[in-house]
Amino acid sequence: MKLDKTLLKKCVLPLLIVFLVCFFIMGSSVLFRTNPWVDSNAMLTMGKSVLHGLVPYRDVIDQRGPFLYLIFAIGAAIKQTSFLGVFIMQLLNVSIIYWLSLKIAKEFKLASVEPQWAAILGPLALIATSAFSFGGAPEEFAFTSVLYLLYILNRYKQDVTDIPLKTYFLLGINLSLIFWNKFSMVGSYAVFFLWVAGIFLYQKQFKKLLKVIVAAVLGFLVISAVFLAYYAIQHSLANLFQIYFVQNINSYGQTNQSTLSKIWSLLFLIGKEFRVFAVTILIIIAGWIKAIHDNKPVAIEISMFLGAVLFVALQHRVNYYYVLIWMPFLTIALLRLLQFQIPKMNSLNKISFNLLIVTCLIAIPFANNFDLQQLIVKGDGTSYSYESNLAQRKFGNIIRDKKTKNHQPSLLMVNDLDKGFLLAADILPSTRYWQKLNMNYEELPQMYHSFNDYLVHKKVDFVIVSVPGVQANNIGTVKQQVSAVIDPHIRKSLFANYRMESVAANGPDVYYVLYYRK
Repeated sequence: MKLDKTLLKKCVLPLLIVFLVCFFIMGSSVLFRTNPWVDSNAMLTMGKSVLHGLVPYRDVIDQRGPFLYLIFAIGAAIKQTSFLGVFIMQLLNVSIIYWLSLKIAKEFKLASVEPQWAAILGPLALIATSAFSFGGAPEEFAFTSVLYLLYILNRYKQDVTDIPLKTYFLLGINLSLIFWNKFSMVGSYAVFFLWVAGIFLYQKQFKKLLKVIVAAVLGFLVISAVFLAYYAIQHSLANLFQIYFVQNINSYGQTNQSTLSKIWSLLFLIGKEFRVFAVTILIIIAGWIKAIHDNKPVAIEISMFLGAVLFVALQHRVNYYYVLIWMPFLTIALLRLLQFQIPKMNSLNKISFNLLIVTCLIAIPFANNFDLQQLIVKGDGTSYSYESNLAQRKFGNIIRDKKTKNHQPSLLMVNDLDKGFLLAADILPSTRYWQKLNMNYEELPQMYHSFNDYLVHKKVDFVIVSVPGVQANNIGTVKQQVSAVIDPHIRKSLFANYRMESVAANGPDVYYVLYYRK
């Protein structure tokens, strides 16, 4: 469905308001000193590494997919020393979400509110909950592809037999974008295509099913071929499969539980998703009740939602930002609820409705997302929660002072993810494992063996250790606390080959110790 030029002109003001709210909400925004989230910092470092010719999984190791690295590489190409480029990529993503929401609003034929204002509910569903955190998560960019699937599903009245082959091709592309971003997010698409296969098989439309499979697979391969070709050219296909698939499946969050215990844990994690985001779940259910009341089919949509919830739980833990992948269902629910007919709706009341939606866009993120209090506005020394960026700035200056024309200092995070230290120092990783991934020794022993090798042979100049709690007053206590938080497999190598260079804290909850090779 094409959008007329008159409607597009009417979208300028609502979209500008969305951008303005993003300016105050997104951790990557130029309003703030930096994005403090470890994941966003790790992705920006990976993006910068790609720009400088390093190959993910071969030269630098992280757990996310190559499509996410590409997004951050484009952001780094715009600006390598800050999150400006990433913020621009996020705004582009939000624009697509707004555009899809606009098309859904037009399909729903809303009577109470104009579609250009109703479309704000798409970006609102993205940023309104604590699942958004600081922004920059894989789920944020996958949100768009899931919303596209929901748009297609509702455009064709949830009758998958009416969806054209070219659209299945586009759905295959979107599935591939999610798969190469973070494959554990494919739940909605997996259920959708299983449903499609079941319906065509039930109706004995075997030729049509074959055409659908070919179209979707071709779409999937269009994107996949790009990444596979890149890794083939780099002679790194084995690294891609070993790290992105084998390591993530076999190491991350794995336990020795019995089968029944694993099932219990899975149900508990699903319950946690529902419990933490109970209000969101109720709104989504209300949207389905509205559709059922209007005699519209939603069985496939409900199944897709449950598939998304299940795949989130299959990650063996539920971090809040994981559930962002099923927030597109909130977009659909909110737009459905706007289909209620309000009698005697005059133009003044419509303006009031528009104003209400804008008010929700501005207020709800601040009500739900407590991570926002950690953001430091440029020019300020601390955040609303009294956290600073002191350690990053202090250590960054020390590391940069070691730069020469022929030598870039190297850095290793041995017991934590990078919280922006490489960005502050404006350096790249020099070792495959450059930060501690969220895996213990039993889950990923090769990472700890690599750390030990780097430390024994002094392959990195600097090492940073994060220590929970209030910064100690004397060096002896600091050393004892560092020893307590360092994995025993690397403790001896660190103390034997590195000396304490500096100590700094960003707040009362954690402080950092910088070591320099002896």
